[in-house]
Amino acid sequence: MDVVTRLAAFLIAILLAIDAFSGERTEMLHVDRHSRTTNWRHDDSYRLHFVGGRVDSCEVGWSAFNALNDGDEVSVDTSRVFKSCDGIRRGDEVIARANVHKWLMLAPIALLLAASFGWIRFERRLDDDRRWWFG
Repeated sequence: MDVVTRLAAFLIAILLAIDAFSGERTEMLHVDRHSRTTNWRHDDSYRLHFVGGRVDSCEVGWSAFNALNDGDEVSVDTSRVFKSCDGIRRGDEVIARANVHKWLMLAPIALLLAASFGWIRFERRLDDDRRWWFG
């Protein structure tokens, strides 16, 4: 792997780590509208759209979709870098709770760091039958 690719893997791993493990940002927003996307291959997806802050919308579950009405003021917790929704509250009532996606980010972060330090190589020589190996 060349230096530029390894540097890019390192920077992406750092951004993912900052996004996953830095403190959340909380904003007071108003629910603007609801949208539902019907998918024929799997369950429908539900999205709440907001006004009054840096977060435009959040994908939520069915119960959170039905719990809020247009115009409701909610507190939305978001990640710092990629602005992903981590939780929605209306007053003291928790509408949507943060899931375990932050802990699942450890696997791609570790993989990218290992690739950036050269511990995992993704190249293949012409005389080698393996696709990748630990170096």
